[in-house]
Amino acid sequence: MARAAVLSIGENPWTGRARAVWTLLILLFGLGWSSAARADYCGSGRVVSLAGVNWESGEFITAVTREVLERGFGCRTESVPGNSVTLEQAVANDDVQIFAEEWVSRSDVWKTAADKGLVAAVGHPFVGAVEGWYVPTYLVKGDPARRIAPAAPGLASVRQLAEPTYVNLFADPEQPGRGRFLNCPSGWTCEGVNTAKLHGYGLDDHYVDFRPGTGPAMDAAITSAYAQGQPLLFYYWSPSAIAGKLALTRLAEPPYTKACYDDLTSANGPHRQGCAAPPADVAYGVSSRFAAQAPEIIAVLRRMTFPLPVLNANLVERAESQRDARAQAVLFLQRNPELWRTWAPPATAARIEASLRTEAAAPAAARSTDLFPQRFVISIRRPVNDAVSALVADHGAAFRAASHAILGVIVALDAGLRLIPWWLLIGLFAALAWAGTRRPLLAIVVGGLMFAVGMLGLWDLMLQTLSLMLISSIVSLLIGLPVGIVVAKFAAPRAIILPTLDVMQTMPSFVYLIPALMLFGLGKVPAILATIVYCLPPMIRLTALGIGQVDPEIKEAATAFGVSPLQLLLAVELPLARPSIMAGVNQTIMLALSMVVVASMIGARGLGEQVLNGIQTLDVGKGLEAGVGIVILAIVLDRITQAFGVAGAAAGGKGRHG
Repeated sequence: MARAAVLSIGENPWTGRARAVWTLLILLFGLGWSSAARADYCGSGRVVSLAGVNWESGEFITAVTREVLERGFGCRTESVPGNSVTLEQAVANDDVQIFAEEWVSRSDVWKTAADKGLVAAVGHPFVGAVEGWYVPTYLVKGDPARRIAPAAPGLASVRQLAEPTYVNLFADPEQPGRGRFLNCPSGWTCEGVNTAKLHGYGLDDHYVDFRPGTGPAMDAAITSAYAQGQPLLFYYWSPSAIAGKLALTRLAEPPYTKACYDDLTSANGPHRQGCAAPPADVAYGVSSRFAAQAPEIIAVLRRMTFPLPVLNANLVERAESQRDARAQAVLFLQRNPELWRTWAPPATAARIEASLRTEAAAPAAARSTDLFPQRFVISIRRPVNDAVSALVADHGAAFRAASHAILGVIVALDAGLRLIPWWLLIGLFAALAWAGTRRPLLAIVVGGLMFAVGMLGLWDLMLQTLSLMLISSIVSLLIGLPVGIVVAKFAAPRAIILPTLDVMQTMPSFVYLIPALMLFGLGKVPAILATIVYCLPPMIRLTALGIGQVDPEIKEAATAFGVSPLQLLLAVELPLARPSIMAGVNQTIMLALSMVVVASMIGARGLGEQVLNGIQTLDVGKGLEAGVGIVILAIVLDRITQAFGVAGAAAGGKGRHG
């Protein structure tokens, strides 16, 4: 009987005290699972992708969000770069889970996704943001400390901007007779709104709608103009480091109405009037799928609000100290525990605090496991930035004067190309193809391809790209030919020039775009300088190669006839090196064309800007049209220059054996 009772208890653990023990174990297991799955989304190994926006406040808030998720929830995170429109679409597709600074209802992409229930606006990263059209305060009130007199003491409203006085004050150096309005970069939501405002205010005939390619280019242009005391009309917002450290005056606009602003934010609206922006509704934009799968993270985002003074102070500090966003985010968490503790539940806040304490206590060597020892690290970032800033402040006027002189040549070439009738320019290209090959078919194909550019509505943009390419190629030819001769003839300069060419060819063009922009301003001048640096090396190398490959016996024979070194170069070496030199010209032109999209990132107009705009606004058709235009121009110029190179090779062959 006793044995049976024992067997009974052993066979049925869910009776009496055993049942209570098992129930307690299950509850503890369940609580432990719930605790471990507090961020079940992260516990499953998935990565939380955040929108990698490239404006300062967005970068900082994104960095803080990543730190909170990684330290508090054990998440793995990544930042996906892009512009507003593409990243909003990525959130709608759940390719990106969090857009840390979404200006709600400012774009058709977001509104469409919200109507379909694909995205949600959660919490507010900050409250009280403002945006509008600004001018530096020294234009209105002067700046006695810098000896700047007020150039526009009566300017207070956008309604005054159509007056000739202000149009001339904000003159666009590339389009004389019109002012320049510095808009947002292509693809940002505010870019389309400001373009609509220019039309609504009746200013599109008075001002060039100038769009920099990137946020950093926009900031660099504003900072450079401010440092030099230049007039500037631009769009901006607060919170931001620019608004926090520069004295700016916001121009008055007609008051906000819903009907007006709905029209301005619609891509298909008539845009008959303009008005101020509504009170900013800035939220954490999240995909609806992520919101359903990670409610604990969503709960933190709902409470995660930065006071504006704290946010602005961190943005200014980051800009002045030149820290990256993640480093500034860690400092923010270390200094403001009383703030972020209100965002997270106690257990999550405790993990964040423990992580920060461990990191602060660990020596630098311990935090740099498997990395290069920190004691050997030397950064040139600050000295270089300080040197560029000093150069802009001390000699900016001289660089601007040089920029205007170069721009005069560019404007003259643009105007000259526009004076040529379209049919005559097509005929000139066809004639060049005929002259190089004597093949009627190639001439007809070249003419047909150029006609196709016009049929795509790209003729004006093609002329702008052609002028940029022609100037860059001509300057590269004028520099590259004599330098190539020096490289071929003299060993000492060769030892210095060839490594320099290696640096020019391997250094990313973006590295010297920003200093060129700050020194010469937005537009075609810095774009041409960057293009020359990029496409000059092939011209030098191929010129030197062609001269170096001239048959020594031919040179000896010429010398035996008593020719001087100069006569030898001009009458023997250069003609025989012509195929190689023409290959250099060909490569220079092709590389110049390959730079047009990069050049558009600092405001160079033309086909490249159209491609960039198409990419950043998800307008595949617009990008493809402009891309086809670039391809056509490249094919035409490639075939023409190759034809003259082949003709040169044939002439060289006849001269050598005839």
